[in-house]
Amino acid sequence: MGGWAAVPSGLVVRSGELHVFKAPPGPSSQDAEEVRGLVTDEERDMAEVLGRVGDGAAFLRTRAFTRRVLGWVLGRSPVDIEFCRSEHGRPALVDREVCFSAAYGGQHRLVAVSLDSEVGVDVQDGDVAYGENLHLCLTEWEQRLLRRLSPSARRMFFLSLWTRKEAVLRATGHGLRVPPEEVDVLVDDGAGAVAVPLPDGAGVAEVQVRDLPSGRGAVAAAAVAGPVSALHTWIFDLSLQQAHCH
Repeated sequence: MGGWAAVPSGLVVRSGELHVFKAPPGPSSQDAEEVRGLVTDEERDMAEVLGRVGDGAAFLRTRAFTRRVLGWVLGRSPVDIEFCRSEHGRPALVDREVCFSAAYGGQHRLVAVSLDSEVGVDVQDGDVAYGENLHLCLTEWEQRLLRRLSPSARRMFFLSLWTRKEAVLRATGHGLRVPPEEVDVLVDDGAGAVAVPLPDGAGVAEVQVRDLPSGRGAVAAAAVAGPVSALHTWIFDLSLQQAHCH
């Protein structure tokens, strides 16, 4: 799989495709401008609840970045992008024109977009500390593989599994209502189908998960609850304005 490319002029998001947009690395003066003009009072309150200043600021930057990406995709002003909560509590567009998922970790911000299937995305900073108790969120077979690795290799292996689990559970919309230790995300070459047992005996959902190109110590994955004809990964230039993508 290739790396991250600049968004091409005239990009069209088509049915069956999964597009993942990444914010350029590093803070910029546009970050502060986005936060001031593109987040709501409710989102500011949510940031306060996160506790740590760093997490709250990252949350607000990600919400602003998400509005900019979705506005570009839909050909609308980012200030007109309104969020609501879906049946299971995940963020969604009020008009449900596209499905999306957003994630942040360290300096990394991602937004996944699909026209017709629910999506999930997750990113973890490679500097995240690995604690031995984290193996409890892995399946028995995943734990066996983890124990076979050297201590220095366990952290990145764990993070690769965890980002897949987060992406998959976000794509189903249930999040951690589904115990992650019940979701096997060992897929060949970082891409494949994952069976997710749904809560309350609602059956099993099949979700496609794919690792995303890594860089700067980050580990990321995206998932979609439907067929995927192509996965595209883009660096989203914050100077992009309204677009013609439909």
